[in-house]
Parts: sequence; structure tokens; C-alpha cells
Amino acid sequence: MELEKLIERFWQKDRQALSKLITIVENNSPYMLDVMKAVYPMTGKAHILGVTGPPGAGKSTLVDKLIKAFRNEGHKVGVLCVDPSSIYSGGAFLGDRIRMQWAYEDDDVYLRSMATRGELGGLAPRASEIIKIMDAFGKDVVIVETVGVGQMEADIIRYADTKVVVSVPGLGDQMQALKGGILEIADVFVVNKADTNGALEVVDDLKMMLHLRKESDWKPEIVLTEALNNKGTTELYQAIQTHKNYLNESGTAALMSQTRREHTCLYAMKETIKKYIDHKMEIEEAKLIQKKVREGGLNPYQGANEIINNILKINIREGE
Repeated sequence: MELEKLIERFWQKDRQALSKLITIVENNSPYMLDVMKAVYPMTGKAHILGVTGPPGAGKSTLVDKLIKAFRNEGHKVGVLCVDPSSIYSGGAFLGDRIRMQWAYEDDDVYLRSMATRGELGGLAPRASEIIKIMDAFGKDVVIVETVGVGQMEADIIRYADTKVVVSVPGLGDQMQALKGGILEIADVFVVNKADTNGALEVVDDLKMMLHLRKESDWKPEIVLTEALNNKGTTELYQAIQTHKNYLNESGTAALMSQTRREHTCLYAMKETIKKYIDHKMEIEEAKLIQKKVREGGLNPYQGANEIINNILKINIREGE
């Protein structure tokens, strides 16, 4: 079987096989669950680093410098850059890989740009699965850069072990909105473009906000950076490693892994049920019911009930 050969090449560290498996998952292929079943046993080793923040904060430049910092320490790095979708192709718009061309010359760095495809939350569909594939491939750290996000868009919290929230001087009212949103998820704060006016005021704002957060054993560090000049990158790398050590020593990492395994199981179950329903909706009886609904001869809710009871053979009342 072609998929089996592809997976075998994947275990042999074939980067082309890695790319093809990611494409299968990204495009929601019928083989998506088969891919995930195969790779899952080798997941759970990589440290997942989420980098998020508002548009224009310099996240891409910061990620570029972080990749080099991790490589300098000998870590193999996977990078998932999430971009807005092109309104024409649906693909990643102005992919971040353009800014990181040097990474293609390093066999121990794998970079993938993805489009949000209209998804809210700052991430792309199947981001969780693609992170797992990079993890299984042997990456020590997987960096996920979200599209520029705001108060209600913080999906990265579900996937990342360490969440880095990047801010910059001059946000004004945006900072007030962020205080009630994604800043609450930060494990490490970054004030980028620290050479511009207002950087210290942002630090003061963040310190004040920290007093409003719920009590926790972990107190986020605030790191000043100038990503373009590669200043503060070492301090940021050290802050990330400090948080990683905290997760392991406190037992938090183990608890996070348990929760993710449970969520992964529920997700896989929903995907299997969805595929079953899609298959059943193609039989003639289901199409006739849909036709009646479309033409106004049957109440949509009644039609849904008939499909569930008569075609899927599910008694909703019994399941309540």
C-alpha cells in the first residue's frame, strides 16, 4: 500500500515523506486518521512552543532568531507558521517561510507554512495533528507561530507547553484589550522592539497585569528583545528553558499530557463518527429525505430526526 511505504520512509527520516504526510492531514484526506494512528506512538517527546501576539509585533523575526538559538544548542527544530488565507487560493498569504530561507539549508530544521482557512483562534485546521507529526519525526522542539491574534483568539493554549506572548510599544488601546484576553495565557512575556519609545511603560503595564492574574506557582518572566538586532534572544531562550524545567519538575507536564491524550481520543472519535455520517448521507434513503427538506416538504428538524433514527439507527432519547 502506498501509505505504508510513505510511513516507512517517514520512519527513515525522509523529509519528503514528512511533507507528504502533513499534506495528507492538512487536506483532510480519508487516510488522515490512518496516518495519525501510525505516528502517535512516537509523539510526546517534543517541547511545543507557542508564539502569539498582535499583528506587527515582530513574531516572525523573533521566531527566526529562536530557531537559531535552539539550533546553537543542538536541538532539532520543527516550525509551523500560521498565516492568513489568500482570498483567491485559500493558501497561506505571504508565508513566513520567505523570511526564513536560511532554514532550508539546515536538515535539522523543518519549516511549514499553513493558512488559517477562515479558522478563528489564530491557528489552522489540523494544527494539532501536524505538531504531532513533527514530534514523531524526531524534532526536539516544535515552534508554532500563530497568525496575529486578539482577545478571543488563543487556541494555542490547547497545544503549546510554553506560551510566549509578544507585545510591542505603541499598542495603546490594543494593550487594554489584550489584558483581558491572550495575555492571561502567557508563560513568558516578550516586549519586542525594546529600542523604541514606550517599551518600559509596556513592561510596567505587564507587571501591573500580573498582579491581577490568579495565584499560580509560576510567575511569567518579562523579556525585553530587539529581534531585528538579535538582542534579548538568549535571555528569551533561557526563560523558555526555565519554564520547561518548571513543567517537568512540578508535574504539570504530565498532567498536560494526560489532558491532551483525552482530547485526542475525543477528537478521533468525532472524526470517525463524522466520516460514518458522511458515508450514510450518500445512501438513497437519506438523499430522499434531504430532497424533501430542500423542497420544503419536510421540516428540517424532523428530517434530521428521521435520518438519525432510521438511517443512522441512533435513538437520541436513549442516549440522553
